[in-house]
Amino acid sequence: MLRPIQESDIEHLLQLWLHLACSSHPSLPVKFWSPQGRLLRRQLASQCRHQQLLCGSNGTVYWVYTRPGSDVAEGLVAITDNVLVETIFVSPAQQGRGVGSELMFQAKFGRLQLAVRVLEENLSGRYFLQQHGFAETERHFNRAANQDEIWMNCRVAV
Repeated sequence: MLRPIQESDIEHLLQLWLHLACSSHPSLPVKFWSPQGRLLRRQLASQCRHQQLLCGSNGTVYWVYTRPGSDVAEGLVAITDNVLVETIFVSPAQQGRGVGSELMFQAKFGRLQLAVRVLEENLSGRYFLQQHGFAETERHFNRAANQDEIWMNCRVAV
């Protein structure tokens, strides 16, 4: 089930995000992700504080996935400026069950195109994005990560 984010989701989603970021990027230490985690915490808290159901004050739309009959957030997608998939992730226990596809379907809904950036070593993330119609358009060297950041786009069928 998809629903707006709630304040009670924040800490669980941040722990889940950090775990998945570290396991998808084994060459990067936890401290690499700390600034992004702090930013994500501020964005999610701001979303909840302002009681805006879907669109945050920074132009970001958040969708949370929960299993039927549960309130525990098992996945999240955030779309910034109506075109950039800022993050999409699903708990390991729910991966391979269509949850990521459901989140991606929601991200695509009502949009003509989407873009995403993914680090080169995140092979599972890149594969997932390719399965959902994303194709590489550019590469830029990410000095902080010491690897290429791949920019991908998807034209959504209308």
